[in-house]
Amino acid sequence: MKKSFLHASAFLLLILFAACSETMDLPDAGSNQNTGINRDPNKYVRISPDWSFDALDLQTPLDIFPAANGRLYIADSAASRIRVIRPSGEIESGLYDTLASLPLDPAALCMDARLNLYYCDQGGKIYVWPEFSANTGIRGIVTAREYKIAGKDTLLHPLTGLALGLTAKTNGDIIDTTQTALMDSLTRPSVFYDPASVMNRNGLYNTETGVLIHAGNPVYAQMRKSFVALAPAPAAELSIYALDAINNYILKITMIPALLVRLSNGQNVWHYTGMLESFVATAGTGAGTVSDPLSMCTDNGGNIYYTQTGDFFSVHKLSTGTYRADFSVAADDIMRLGEFAYARDISVAPDGYIFVLDTLDRDVKMYKSDGTFMKSVAVREEWLRLSDSLYVNDSLVVRDTLVLQQYPDLLKKPMALCYYQDVLYILDNGNRRILRFTKVDDVIIENPDREE
Repeated sequence: MKKSFLHASAFLLLILFAACSETMDLPDAGSNQNTGINRDPNKYVRISPDWSFDALDLQTPLDIFPAANGRLYIADSAASRIRVIRPSGEIESGLYDTLASLPLDPAALCMDARLNLYYCDQGGKIYVWPEFSANTGIRGIVTAREYKIAGKDTLLHPLTGLALGLTAKTNGDIIDTTQTALMDSLTRPSVFYDPASVMNRNGLYNTETGVLIHAGNPVYAQMRKSFVALAPAPAAELSIYALDAINNYILKITMIPALLVRLSNGQNVWHYTGMLESFVATAGTGAGTVSDPLSMCTDNGGNIYYTQTGDFFSVHKLSTGTYRADFSVAADDIMRLGEFAYARDISVAPDGYIFVLDTLDRDVKMYKSDGTFMKSVAVREEWLRLSDSLYVNDSLVVRDTLVLQQYPDLLKKPMALCYYQDVLYILDNGNRRILRFTKVDDVIIENPDREE
């Protein structure tokens, strides 16, 4: 297991001359000598108190995702629910009660920029809850829109106008407010992606022209699947990624507009269904291939990161757009053989630092964006003082060296982590708690529910 040792350059020098002595001062704050104690720009400290599973009414949480709305979403598999909490640790209710009792055991989740929550249960389907629509309320269904075609005002179905690339006229929508059962169902969880659906088997066709828009995949539709991780793609791509552990695939699932709704605030939003666009990574043992995957995330630039237990490398990165392997086997620490005992989960901070949760090593390994190892986080730290002496020019020099020792005894069977607003959250399942770590210079005591 990797341990990090930081050797301080702080020396206490005792120089003896006959019957007199002198003391050399330790480096002060203005010195360019790094003491190694308080000048670590990536120093993480543990936030107190820990959040106990009992206080949060959690049973067996398997995944945690931080959303742009300032909420943490936790997939609690054994309880068949998704728990939503604030950064203060307060449990959300009301709107989120629809997630409190699900007909499946959620194991992984993510949220896109449109506040659509996606989740799966290690089975062959992906589900969605449109939080924005549920929170705002649906006034009606847009059944037709007015377009200017060849100088003439023409009513078309919204999907037809979208397929033709037309721009609807202002205040020209026909709104049906009588479909209350349908509107109510649109605010609850539903199936987003079903590989065996007619559309995913046979393809998507333009209903007006009969032209094939997107081919289906009847072969994959018949295969057994196990989706174990989800991650959002860049907002402009209208897609999410899914990790299929049985077939060793990373899927790009595109969002196909299905229904246009008018919200209570007067805004129109599309509701989507999922369709397989492509496999961005497939089975293999080299860089950028998949072998017994466990977890996945994306960064602000749209790059994909995933962890796995198969041969040979535990952590991979795929560049956005090209999906080429971005870590080098020969050069990058993160790709070294034996670097991880069990890379259970991965998260990337906005500044590009990578955090890998190692369940067996019981730590979180921190890397630069290029894969260079930085340090272990979520470990207990102690400074050890080591003394030694030697003669220099017939004078006795006594040297005290400070050494940072790390002990991986804080975590027990940790399952997942996420990074949000300079805070690292860890599901420490063996100890039935959530641990939080933050940078020393980013500690905020007041207003823990800030929404920036």
